[in-house]
Amino acid sequence: MVYIELANGLFLDVAAHLANRVGPKSEYYLEWAKIEWEWFQRSGMINARYLINDGLDNVTCKNNGGTVWSYNQGVIFGGLTELSLATQDMSYIDIAKRIADAAIGNLTDSNGILHDVCEPDCGADGSQFKGVFARNLRILHQASPEARYATFLENNANSIWANNRANRDELSLIWSGPFIKPATASTQSSAMDALVAALATDGGRE
Repeated sequence: MVYIELANGLFLDVAAHLANRVGPKSEYYLEWAKIEWEWFQRSGMINARYLINDGLDNVTCKNNGGTVWSYNQGVIFGGLTELSLATQDMSYIDIAKRIADAAIGNLTDSNGILHDVCEPDCGADGSQFKGVFARNLRILHQASPEARYATFLENNANSIWANNRANRDELSLIWSGPFIKPATASTQSSAMDALVAALATDGGRE
């Protein structure tokens, strides 16, 4: 198996962000963002349910059926949102929303709280994944508001604060609770991404 989703997802995300921010070289970065997305869309890493698996098989060069991580979804729909802003092409937003909706429908519990399959032990980097998702969902929501995204972010933030917080306001891994030790820089910053994203929507149910 070849785990190449994140590298390519980040390439798209960075190129699209730069296309919106660097002025004279924006066309250069925009072209790379378009090339990357065209490749990614053809790669097969987006499965039939519009969820993004973690890579390609190194023999068949087809979807390896790898784990559907929250951050894989977030990086891509965040990058597509930036690409839409750079091109003024709303079709990228449409795809971004399909990926976001599929993820919310498949990676949440009965209360709509986001989880990754590694819980309760996600190691040093897996504990960051959901924060990446929340941060990018905020980007998508601010570009094209949807009440369901504002509600999702608010519910997750409320659950973190009510169920995943220790006495010293430490925030841990499992957003639905219970709080589990230790709270680390990774779990804290990931949970803060969700809190900030919820606040940034400003109740945005436009």
